[in-house]
Amino acid sequence: MYSLNKSGQRVFALQIHKRYHYANGKFSTFNKPKPFESIPGLGALPLIGPLHHFLPIIGTIGPKTNMFDVLGILEGKFGPLVKVDGVFARGTMLFLFEPDHFEQVYRAEEANPLRPGFQVLDYYRTQLRKSRYGGLHGLINAQGPEWREFRTKVNPALLLPKLVKLYAPGIDEIAQDFVHRLSQITHDDAYIKDNFELELTKFSLEATALVALGSRLGCLKDSLDSDHPAHRLMKSTRDIFELTYKLEIRPSPWRYIATPAYKMVIEAYDTQWEISMMYINHARKQLEERGYDIPEEEKSVLEKLIAIDEKVAVMMASEMLLAGIDTVSFVTTSLLFNLAMNQKVQDKLREEIRTSESNYKRYFRACLKEALRLRHVVPANLRRTHRDHIVGGYYIPKGIDVIAPNEYLSRSEKFYPRPE
Repeated sequence: MYSLNKSGQRVFALQIHKRYHYANGKFSTFNKPKPFESIPGLGALPLIGPLHHFLPIIGTIGPKTNMFDVLGILEGKFGPLVKVDGVFARGTMLFLFEPDHFEQVYRAEEANPLRPGFQVLDYYRTQLRKSRYGGLHGLINAQGPEWREFRTKVNPALLLPKLVKLYAPGIDEIAQDFVHRLSQITHDDAYIKDNFELELTKFSLEATALVALGSRLGCLKDSLDSDHPAHRLMKSTRDIFELTYKLEIRPSPWRYIATPAYKMVIEAYDTQWEISMMYINHARKQLEERGYDIPEEEKSVLEKLIAIDEKVAVMMASEMLLAGIDTVSFVTTSLLFNLAMNQKVQDKLREEIRTSESNYKRYFRACLKEALRLRHVVPANLRRTHRDHIVGGYYIPKGIDVIAPNEYLSRSEKFYPRPE
């Protein structure tokens, strides 16, 4: 061991300080990063950005419709960091194909994340229907401190393990009703082939509504025609996700002109809000008639949120109905499909459910995780940097959309043996 004088201690502390800031995305005099412009990727042209790469014959990638093919080409051609310049007012995108890289960025950005996406919804809430929302942002479109503020308000009502015990009997009843519904229609092969997704969506909405509103909607009844509010809510939600993909994932000039898809998604948002509010107001009326003087552990999510902030409660319930329907049906479909394709797994899972006395179903959790690995609800995550980073030896400035292609990587032989 040896000791340092005061001058030596200052020098030593300065060296540690510099290395610490390099590790946390700041410049270092020891390892100067390469400039952001030198990151390999698709070159851009004025106005059209990188679109020419996707043209037939002359494009370096061609008109690939499968995003998996595009990501595979990008990684194979350019490596673990790929820069793609934006088009139609989009920001520059940076695809990171190494988990350590996007973990580094995401952890540094997790306190007040910027998550560009659902920009049409943001415009709808902050401009077109500004008076309706009164400046309130939900979790879907809130950014940075606004997201943190909203999340802080709803966490106490949503992140309670006891909620599982509260809703389990109701969810089980819905599952039993769904199985009964399937047993009644499985003889009609033509109907099942064309409408199985619809039936799962009915189950999804019924279960989501129980959690969001504390009551059932009756989606699993035979009399659910196309004019029924629940059916219209399901359709508007599906339209929103399909049209959002066309407007925000594919190139679209909706920011400059009201395209047909833009007009349709605005109509879908209006319908979704109208029907959601009808159900929310009905649930609030039921709560008022029942009274609020019940044990805290028996109060529903909506009831807990109303006690915190009534406007937040309405927004959160509406967002749960918007975001929960398609996601729950997607995961359920994926799980059932993979179980149907793997009979031995299905048999083992059935035995665990029937014989295990523990509430912790380890094999079921494994099946669910594997289904989610194969088919992600959200195939990629995105964060817009609000500070500088150094990733893989490159300087990444703020304002860059950093993309983690989770589903692509989850089906890569580099990370999983026999990934398919």
